[in-house]
Amino acid sequence: MAGTGAITRKNSAFVLRLVISLLYISIGFQGLISRGGSSGIGALYAAFSSDVIIYLVAVIVMLGGLVMLIPLFTNKLSGVFVKAGTIAVLVIWIAVIFFADIAPGFRGFSAEHWVSWIERVMFHLIVLIATFDVSKKALS
Repeated sequence: MAGTGAITRKNSAFVLRLVISLLYISIGFQGLISRGGSSGIGALYAAFSSDVIIYLVAVIVMLGGLVMLIPLFTNKLSGVFVKAGTIAVLVIWIAVIFFADIAPGFRGFSAEHWVSWIERVMFHLIVLIATFDVSKKALS
């Protein structure tokens, strides 16, 4: 028997989708405003030398976050947009993992660097898995 304040699976799915959507929207804004940012998305933005490509990626990330957010409040958005936005943010986040965590290489890492690297990779994988989890319905 659950009380009125109980956390349900539906409530936690809503909150997770809200947080992931807002994360991608903020990452998109970060790219538009500062052409970079933290080590994750900043590494992806730094991989491109063209401002046009950086802004395009930032807009795609921001719109992807929006199309993941809008279905929480209305069902008027076409499933095609939600699926396309979801696929876009998944592909971009996989690119973030590659450019931030794998491409820089592992030369000269001390134990302290390994711990920091593992922590960063785990954070990026948690975001990827959470994005996939909130997107299962859109991708099916």
